[in-house]
Amino acid sequence: MVETTRTYITMLIDNSNIDITEEADFVIVGSGAAGATCARWLAAAGRSVIVIEEGAPPKPAGGDALEVMTTLFRDAGASATIGEDVIPLLQGKCVGGTTFINGAIQVPFPEAVWQDWVKEDKKWEKLLPWNKLMSAQERIYKELSVAPTPPELWGENGGNLLKGLGDRAHPTLRNAPGCKGSGRCLQGCPNGAKQSVDVSMLPQAMAEGAIIYSSCEVKKVIIKGSKAVGVQGKFASGATLIAKAKQAVIMAASAIQTPWLLKKSGITLEGNGFQCHPGVAVAGLFPQKIHGMPEATQSAESLHWLSERIKFESLGMPRAFRAARVPGSGKILQSRLEKLDHVACWGVAAKAEARGKVARGPFGPMVFYTPTASDRQVMLKGLSILAEAMLDAGATEVWPAVYGSPETITTAQQARALADIAPTPGLFPMAATHLFCGVKVRDKFQVEGIDGLVVADSSLFPSNIGVNPMLSIMAAATLVAENWI
Repeated sequence: MVETTRTYITMLIDNSNIDITEEADFVIVGSGAAGATCARWLAAAGRSVIVIEEGAPPKPAGGDALEVMTTLFRDAGASATIGEDVIPLLQGKCVGGTTFINGAIQVPFPEAVWQDWVKEDKKWEKLLPWNKLMSAQERIYKELSVAPTPPELWGENGGNLLKGLGDRAHPTLRNAPGCKGSGRCLQGCPNGAKQSVDVSMLPQAMAEGAIIYSSCEVKKVIIKGSKAVGVQGKFASGATLIAKAKQAVIMAASAIQTPWLLKKSGITLEGNGFQCHPGVAVAGLFPQKIHGMPEATQSAESLHWLSERIKFESLGMPRAFRAARVPGSGKILQSRLEKLDHVACWGVAAKAEARGKVARGPFGPMVFYTPTASDRQVMLKGLSILAEAMLDAGATEVWPAVYGSPETITTAQQARALADIAPTPGLFPMAATHLFCGVKVRDKFQVEGIDGLVVADSSLFPSNIGVNPMLSIMAAATLVAENWI
């Protein structure tokens, strides 16, 4: 065993080939939105910090969709729920986590959701007081340079969503101040313009002395008596890492990895059930070219239907993903694929009521989850609204990809009929990128029964929030850090 010192040339150590034992005030598991935020503020307050990340330092991938999935996504994007519907669970696995591969969308924390939390349990007034949460959110706005997408970056995809939904939609708030409109957010910004936490919060934390160990999977949280005292990890090289925590171990590994790792460490959890935002999409063919430089990946959205558990977004997909949305066969399919740059994709994110669970499997976490009939009905209504809006924006054909509906929709009546389809399993392809819940916390965001074991990611949320969660996670993680400063 080699006892390390602080003589590294860099504060980021990737895939060490020697065994390491290190100690700090705080050991943070995960370097995404929550972990980076905690590291940023704890280090700024003079606390010693170790961040451990299973993935490697990211590099923007090339144009090939397979390369993107295999190098930047957990399990190459093949993780999925177990239930009546198979739903891919898309997560980043790299330094910076999913913030490196998301669409740079920033949505303020919905006050109605916070009010529901407080109504259910008054502890949230103390853990996440609204005025402090909003103050933290303002700090994150400034740290990430959040601003509305300017008109020159809307592109035809976002522009047509704004046209089709009218005053019920608006340009997306994004953390991409230097955006050049390359449309490659989901592959990692090639220009370093998106302020994902690997280029914003983590460098600030390292400048204050935080150390990041990457390509290192945490295998176990070390508990002595009723206190978390560190973690045990293993680098991809096979070398080991023992990171000792003088004050606390902070779990920030995601709503899947955090509960799974805690259970793997022998900790009995009081959880409130895994939740997510299942996403569905509609595609359509336009007379004019839709895609081309410059355009932001996701430039337009609608929060108008949040009270009905619906959020809309324009979706800038890589060509291979867009091609998968094109229906037909033979010459019809060929003619449509020849016009692939004329195809728009818009998405529905549903604030699903269903709850599942994260369980230990033989090779990793298993997520048991099935949307309710009401959840499917919400998604059908969302697709119906988007299909009609796409026609209003000028689409000649709309492709809903809903079992039991026409392959091609060309009239408003056909679009409206989507909402009346029976909400049975297997209706449409879904994916989930916004993941929540699973761990109940008490004072100072600690796990019940274990002192110094803190949860900072969205697994601490008592419900999903209905909007893209990065800003809300980072605001909440700011308060987690402040509780320990």
